[in-house]
Amino acid sequence: MECLKVQLCHGSSFLEEKLPEKRLACSLATFQLSKLSIAGRMQSDSSLEANIYLVNCILDDSRPSRIGLLTRLMERKSVVSMRGGGYRNMVDLDFDQKSNGDKSIQVNIVNFKLVLSIEYLISLANFFAVDKKPKHPTAATQPVKTEKKTKAVKSYEVAVLPSTNTKLKLKLDQPDIILLENMNDSNSLGIVLNNEMDLSVVINPDKMIVAVTFSNLQLLPYCCNLQKQLDLDAEILSPTTITVLVNAPTGKGMHIDVNMREIIIHISPDTIRLLTAISNSFAVNSVLEEHTGNSVINDYSNLWQVKPWKDEGFWFIKTELAEEALNFLEEEVAVLEVTDLQELLIVEIKTMIIILEAGVGTTTVPMMLLELSFTGEVRDWSALLSVGSSLSVEAAYYNEKLSIWEPLIETVDGQNKDCRSWELIVEMHKNDETNGPLLGDDLDEVHFQAAAMTFNVISQDNLELTVTKTALTVITSLAKAFGEAVSKQVQLKKELPPSAYTVRNYTGLDITLLFDKGDFLLFEKTDEISEVVLEREAYASLILKQAAQKKSFGKSVLKEQESKEEHCLVIKLNNMNVIRELYVTKTNNRYFQLPHRTYPGDQWGFVVDVSTDYGYKTITLRSHVQVHNHLTIPVEVYYMTDRGNEVDFCGVAKPKSLLNLPLNAVYTPTNELFFRPKDNGHTISIVPFVWKELLKDPNLRNVLQCNPRDRNDGLPLFINVIGEIEQVYFENSQKKTIASTCYVIHLYPTAVLCNLLPLPIAYTLKGTNEELLLRSGDTTELLTAQINATTIILTVVNYQGQNYVCSKHLKTQMEEVWTFEAVDQKKATLDLGAHIQCDSGFIQISIYCPFWMMNKTSLQLSYRTDDSTNVILHAPELTEPVLFSFRPKVFFSKKKVNLKVEKSEWSEKFSLDTVGSSGTVTCNTRNGVSYEIGVKIHLSGLGLSKIVVFSPFYLLVNKANFDVEVHETLSENAWVTVSALQCVPFWPKYQNKKKEIMLRVAGTTETTKAFTYQNMHSVLLALDNSRGGLCVDCYVMESSTIITIDAYVDGLAAVRLVNHCLTQSIEYHQSGLKDIFSLKPGEFQLYTWDEPSAVQELVWSAGGNEPQKNSLVVDGIGEYKVFHDVTIYWVSFLDGIQRVLLFTDDLALATTAQCAGELERADQEVNLNFFGIGLSLVDDCLKKEVIYLTITSSGIVWEFSKLNGQRYKPFNVKECQVLESAYQKYILDVKLNKKPKKRLVLDGKLEVDFQEETMFRPHHKRIRRTFQSGFWAQFKTFPHQLQLHTKINRLQIDNQLEDAVFPTVLAPVPIPKSMVSDTTPKPFTEASIILRKNEHSTVKQYKYFKILIQEFHVKVDQGFINAMITLFTPEKPKETDKLEHIKLDFKIAHTDLKELASITASQGQKNFYDLLHFSPLKVHISFSMQGSSSLDDPKTDRKSVV
Repeated sequence: MECLKVQLCHGSSFLEEKLPEKRLACSLATFQLSKLSIAGRMQSDSSLEANIYLVNCILDDSRPSRIGLLTRLMERKSVVSMRGGGYRNMVDLDFDQKSNGDKSIQVNIVNFKLVLSIEYLISLANFFAVDKKPKHPTAATQPVKTEKKTKAVKSYEVAVLPSTNTKLKLKLDQPDIILLENMNDSNSLGIVLNNEMDLSVVINPDKMIVAVTFSNLQLLPYCCNLQKQLDLDAEILSPTTITVLVNAPTGKGMHIDVNMREIIIHISPDTIRLLTAISNSFAVNSVLEEHTGNSVINDYSNLWQVKPWKDEGFWFIKTELAEEALNFLEEEVAVLEVTDLQELLIVEIKTMIIILEAGVGTTTVPMMLLELSFTGEVRDWSALLSVGSSLSVEAAYYNEKLSIWEPLIETVDGQNKDCRSWELIVEMHKNDETNGPLLGDDLDEVHFQAAAMTFNVISQDNLELTVTKTALTVITSLAKAFGEAVSKQVQLKKELPPSAYTVRNYTGLDITLLFDKGDFLLFEKTDEISEVVLEREAYASLILKQAAQKKSFGKSVLKEQESKEEHCLVIKLNNMNVIRELYVTKTNNRYFQLPHRTYPGDQWGFVVDVSTDYGYKTITLRSHVQVHNHLTIPVEVYYMTDRGNEVDFCGVAKPKSLLNLPLNAVYTPTNELFFRPKDNGHTISIVPFVWKELLKDPNLRNVLQCNPRDRNDGLPLFINVIGEIEQVYFENSQKKTIASTCYVIHLYPTAVLCNLLPLPIAYTLKGTNEELLLRSGDTTELLTAQINATTIILTVVNYQGQNYVCSKHLKTQMEEVWTFEAVDQKKATLDLGAHIQCDSGFIQISIYCPFWMMNKTSLQLSYRTDDSTNVILHAPELTEPVLFSFRPKVFFSKKKVNLKVEKSEWSEKFSLDTVGSSGTVTCNTRNGVSYEIGVKIHLSGLGLSKIVVFSPFYLLVNKANFDVEVHETLSENAWVTVSALQCVPFWPKYQNKKKEIMLRVAGTTETTKAFTYQNMHSVLLALDNSRGGLCVDCYVMESSTIITIDAYVDGLAAVRLVNHCLTQSIEYHQSGLKDIFSLKPGEFQLYTWDEPSAVQELVWSAGGNEPQKNSLVVDGIGEYKVFHDVTIYWVSFLDGIQRVLLFTDDLALATTAQCAGELERADQEVNLNFFGIGLSLVDDCLKKEVIYLTITSSGIVWEFSKLNGQRYKPFNVKECQVLESAYQKYILDVKLNKKPKKRLVLDGKLEVDFQEETMFRPHHKRIRRTFQSGFWAQFKTFPHQLQLHTKINRLQIDNQLEDAVFPTVLAPVPIPKSMVSDTTPKPFTEASIILRKNEHSTVKQYKYFKILIQEFHVKVDQGFINAMITLFTPEKPKETDKLEHIKLDFKIAHTDLKELASITASQGQKNFYDLLHFSPLKVHISFSMQGSSSLDDPKTDRKSVV
């Protein structure tokens, strides 16, 4: 068959319609088989031979919307056949059947390309989906009769094997399975899975054997644009091999063996961004699919009516039906049959290396590494799943300075003084269903039902962590890179070196690299060239000889590097015929002397500068003098020649970069350097800078002047030159000498101007006619400014329609308040701050305004300071901040202002100084109406300005998808409409009276009951229409009251009342109200408060007896006497999120409902048990260990329990000591073959038998000898709650500094001897939390929250604090990005009301606690001002914290 083409069309059509006319419009997919051939031969003895081949299989997305986009989803790749040319078939199948029925099948599938589109696969699945809706109503609501219970274990079926032999061989040749992030982009990125698979299946009457090998399995980034694919050769998963062996004997369990050799996973920021984009595409597709469905609006018209509970089928009322006993016997037999199968899966991963990399695209380098080895067993997965595994872990980070991997997780001392990796035991068990919680022999001991799935994570080794300052820098930079990768685009290329080592020559001499004598080769030409000549300013890319052999990671990277030696690079200086060996493994600077001298006796030398950037080493050969240009313009550098009367060009120092001076420019008779801006408009500086004078005066500074070529054209340019010296290592030694001194000459401007205002300013220097504009957040250099001689003129451009001008004389000591005067108005002024800094020899002037006023009230505001004449109006339509400040006399004193709203009176004075505070300002009017304004003060990113936001105190937020109207009860104003999903201000008229409002849905007449908004509460307001009600949450904070309105969802009613009594009716009403309602037997009703502003308490009674009250907040159970012989029971519990109050005369049913929440079966249980944890913080820059934190296990603890109990309790401390002392003596006697007494009487009180582990006096109990791990935690998930229980046995922090005043910083206080006999061993801290799940609310309800902390002491000295500050302070602090800070300030200032309400509500949200307990905390604190001498560093400007 030449071609078979199938076209899928969506929609429905009748056969008589002309389908070809509609084919293009409704086409979904086109499936095509090209050249399908079937050939066979069958003999008379039933033997059969057949051959099937398929040339190509094509799948196209033929939807009309995909025209011009990627449509080809599957096809064969072009593969040339090895036999006679041509292309190979996509599928070749050979079938051979013998006369005895034995079969042999061989299938070869060549590589093909398959593009997976989640959205398209969903469309195809919907096309083939069958409508499974039953034609007749099901009997789900019918009463359930006796049925046979089934368990998961019974679903296992043993395969019936054929009586003949069958062999199947399948070979899959490197298919490309591609997953794209965006199917609509022709340059879309994705990931491609590529591997080779060999499958062998042998089936005979006795067993089935399957062998699968996945070889060269790898995961790579992919790009639809093939031209850009070459830039994406970085690996995500390095090629690996996975072997799977399956052995399934007849009638027995399956045995599977999975073996993985070496798995290396590379994770870079680009990988994270790519995987995030792909996962987001999944989420978008699922959301689109959800929104395309029919949205159903529930009708709650009958929500509040009384209904019979029999029609609802409440779970807590259903009774268990009887079951045949024979069914249980059948289950027992089935369970035994399944467990005899003994299924087994063994998984072994010899080495798994997870590498976190930095960099972009193909130029990534490893920065952190996690090395694992895994062995696990899985048993009986068809019945009760059981998993046991062991995980060995090593972690390290790459220290670029030392070029080595340093451990984060230390190894553990093993047997025979060997070291091994830290091990973790992971277990998982699937537990059988039981009948529920059972009471023990004692009523206070309950045997809880085991969780459905239990996970145990156990470590019997100490987890020792070592974190250095360099490690903190690596972790911080990686966290930032990975965080930014989620939102940024993948860059295909970046300017990074092609190889790991690059040599650059800036000496001014020709240098030869000798490869035959060192450890390096020329990159990409490893076997061809033995030496390379580097001319001046040339570079060469190198590779290590051992790296050229392409060795992969070994079993342990940390152990592999122990045998590594330093890498040597051999160079030859051609002019001097000198050979030097350079060791370039570590990142440092070294000075090497040369056998050459010049006048006046200077001996030449050069510096080997080894630097690292993202793991790429750059070896720079240069002189010991550099010029660092901090200016924004390039500067030419000249040096005085030997003749002494002329200068020669040396090089150009580019902006914000270093210039390495050649040797002939450094070793001159005068050592003079001259500078000139590269603009051809100025001359060379008249005065030189003599760099060698820095030896005499390390603080040498000069201001050099470059005059303009034309004196009538422009001003002279000034360069502030500052020198710096640093001693480096001398040659290959560890010594620093005077000869090995390096000089860095810094070029700075004389003055810098920064604009920190929210609007642009213009500036000009007196003497020039050019006015330049400086945008908000920008910084400019005043290159032509001369300190104490230049005047600058600043103009605030178009502030509220006016220009404000100020003129100042530049000098080192300047006032910090500058007054700007309006150009058109003589009296209008603007006082702004000028922050003056004199850093690095230049003046930095930052213009700022102390207060940015933002008006979010939609009303006109007025501000007034102490000076009554200084009134500033703030119109509501102004979107930009209003600049507000005080007069120069009180500019830096305490600042208070008055506020006025529209035509109201002035408010009382309030302060603007407290950053982060919030409050309310009230402005009264003459007609009795008051305006309440919320005030929030934020600090700007640079810390000079404060952003003051004025917003309405009352905000209405509508979270529903329909409009809502609000009306004040005592007001005659019209209803206020709050549109769907919007936020509007609310200005109540009667604020001094009863603050209540009512609601209604827009377009309806039914209104809710009035409710107060004075306090924080949450209430459901009933409505007699299809909406059922409106849910209201009031958040009352210092600066605002936010009233959120949302639609009703099931579970939000105050209570569901259920009367399960046979004859008694229940009468109920809200506390304080007279309207009484009745609930007859067999009825239930949803109820919410009739008066939301009244006391929210339910009062109920039966038979006219004394009423009872219930707050409907916590669970509870009780009995109620109706008559002498009639008792009913009430139960308050949560059904999901709905509070239920059940009345019944069945005690068993009441107990079941009450225990349903507390004793429900856990879905999952996770137990963490670590023997001990140690954390060492090391400042590797200063080679000092700062602190050592330990979490250790307890000593020996003796415990007792009841003879048939499971709960153990510890003896007190004194009894533990007595028992342990006696036990040690008992063990010693046993070892010495003595016969100790069977029963021992200890301390006159205890009588014990160590052999039987029993105590006879003072009580007959079981005893055991145990200990408590250093860290233990248990986490349980239930259908309606979460539980967390954690213990830290002993915590101690030690000060590791040599001159520490207090060696121990934190430790528990020992128990006093007077309390030893009354105190049991307790952990240092213990926490137990039970959190209630609430699917439809963000409010957290804690049913139980208890934290216990033992008495401890804290002892700190000044040296410890300084060491911690130094440890967490980066070596090279990042320069402040003023523009980025200004953008963040604008974001705060322009936050709209809806976002502001959301932020405020989340900050003011309160949690609810049924039980909250903190132990009485007793802490002993000691502090000393001493102990700071050992870390004194001349380069560190450290100030005392205290």
